[in-house]
Amino acid sequence: MNQYCAVLIDVVSIQKYIFSSNELRDNLGASHIVKTLFDDLPVSALAQACNLKETEVQKIIAQWRENPAKIMLDDDPSLPFEIGVFSGGKALILFRKKNEANEFVKKFTKELLLKAPGMQLAVAIMEGFSPNQNFPEQIAELYAQMMNNRNRYFPVTTLPAHSITAANSEGETISTHYNTDEGKYIDYKTAAKQAAGKEAQSILKRDYAELLEGYSFPTRVDRLGQKEGDSYTAIVHLDGNGMGNWFQQSTSLADYRLRSINMVRITEQSFRRLIAEVVKMIDKLKDVPGFEIKDNLPLRPLILGGDDLTFICHGKLGLFLAERFINIWTKTANRELDSLPDKGFSACAGVAIAKTKYPFYRTYQIVEELCTLAKECHREEGGSWLDFYIISGTKSGSVQSIREAEDKDHDYQMYFGPYVLDNPEHEKSINRLLDGLNYFNNDSEHWTNPHLKELRASFYAGPEFLKTFLIDMAARGGQLPEHARIAYQMRGYGDGKTPYPDMIDIMEFYPRVLLERRESIAKVTN
Repeated sequence: MNQYCAVLIDVVSIQKYIFSSNELRDNLGASHIVKTLFDDLPVSALAQACNLKETEVQKIIAQWRENPAKIMLDDDPSLPFEIGVFSGGKALILFRKKNEANEFVKKFTKELLLKAPGMQLAVAIMEGFSPNQNFPEQIAELYAQMMNNRNRYFPVTTLPAHSITAANSEGETISTHYNTDEGKYIDYKTAAKQAAGKEAQSILKRDYAELLEGYSFPTRVDRLGQKEGDSYTAIVHLDGNGMGNWFQQSTSLADYRLRSINMVRITEQSFRRLIAEVVKMIDKLKDVPGFEIKDNLPLRPLILGGDDLTFICHGKLGLFLAERFINIWTKTANRELDSLPDKGFSACAGVAIAKTKYPFYRTYQIVEELCTLAKECHREEGGSWLDFYIISGTKSGSVQSIREAEDKDHDYQMYFGPYVLDNPEHEKSINRLLDGLNYFNNDSEHWTNPHLKELRASFYAGPEFLKTFLIDMAARGGQLPEHARIAYQMRGYGDGKTPYPDMIDIMEFYPRVLLERRESIAKVTN
C-alpha cells in the first residue's frame, strides 16, 4: 500500500475576501483570483520545493483532470508530487516527501503576499495518506485538522505599512499603486483585484460569446438594465445542501476527483443555460417598467465554482432567476450523477433586493444570512428552500432581528417564508406564494394598487383594522387568495402567521412576464 504526505489547502472566508469592497470591479477581480488561485500560482512554489522545471510542474498539474482515475505517484516513482484536486478555493496535493510538502506551503503562502494580498489560507498536512484505502476516513481527518488550524492560527496576510505612506480609505493597507484611470493612489490589495478583474471580464466574454448575442456582462452595479428613478439590484447566493458530506463520502481519490470535476461541470452548464434563457427574454423585459436594457445583460456571475454560485442581477429578476437556477441545477445533477445523496441533490438560496445605490457589501451580508436561514429549513425538513428580503434603508440589524422586532408588534408573523421549491403541497411552497401573486394581478377589478396598499397597511395596523377592511372588501366582492388553511383566506391569518404581506411585497419585483414564463416552463417540464 503506497502512502504519501497529503496537503489540504482552503481559502478562509472566501466571501469576506471577495466582498470586502463596495466596488463591483474589485469584487469581480477578487472572485477571479480565488477561482484561478491554483491554476498558475502554485507552479513556481512547486518547482522550487520539488527541484523541477516549471514546464514539468505544469504537465503534472494538468494530469489530474485529464486522467482522474490514474494515481501517477503509484505508477511513476520519480514523480515528487501530484495534484489530488484543485477546485473552488480548495486544493489537495500529494507529496512523496514531507519536507517537500512543508517547503511548498512556505513558498506558496509567501507568494500569496504579493500576488493575492489579504487572502488567508487554512492548511492541513497528513503523513501516511493512501489514495485508495480508507479514503473517507482520511479525508475527514484532514478536514478536521484544517478546521482546527483555521481556528487556531490567524496569519497576517498584508505587508506592513511605513508611517510616511498614506493608508487607504478603510485605513487597512498602504496606498502605493497609482491608478491612471482614477488619477489617484490605491492600495496594493485593490490594485491586485482590479488587475484580475480586467482579466476576468475578458475570459467571461470569451467563454460565453456564443450565448450573449452581442450583449456584454456589466462591470458596474448600475449597468444591469435599471431605469433611473426605479433602480433596484438583487444579489442571489445559492449553495448546494450537504455537499461537504457528499464529497467526503468518496471511496477513493479517483472518485473524489470525478465528483469535483462533474460538480463544476454541472454548475457551469446550469448557469450557461440560465444565461441563454435570460438572453431570450430580453425583448420582453424591455417592455417591463423599471427595465432599460441597452448593451449589457441584466445579470452577471460573481462567484461560480463547484456547488456555490453568487450572481448580481436586475432587482426584478432576482426571485425568478434564483428559483430557476436551483430547478435547473438539481434536475441536472440528479439526472447525470451516479452517486447521489439519500434524497437527491437540493440547494438553498438567499435573495436580497435593494436600491442600486445601497452599500454593496451590506447587501451581500444580508443575502448570506438569508441563505443560512433557508438552510435551517432544509436541515429540519429537507428539500430546496429560498429566503428573500427587500432591504429598507430605515432598518438596521440582522434580517432575523428585524423580523422578530416586527412580530412583537403584531398578533402574527409578517413574514411567512422561507419558501420550499420542490414540495408544492407544503403551505410554504413557493407555488402558493406566486399563485397568490397571480390572483391579485388577475383580479384588478377588486384588488387595485390602492386596495393592495390598504390591505398591507391593515396587516400592520392589527387584527381589528384588518377585520374591518376585509369585511368591507368582501361586500365589494373582493376575496383573499385561497391558501393551505381556510383561516388564512377568511380572516387573513391563522396560528400566528399570514402569507399575504409577502405576496404584496414582491408584486413590484416579480413582473407578470416572469410569471407567464414560469408557467410555460412548468407546462413543458410536467
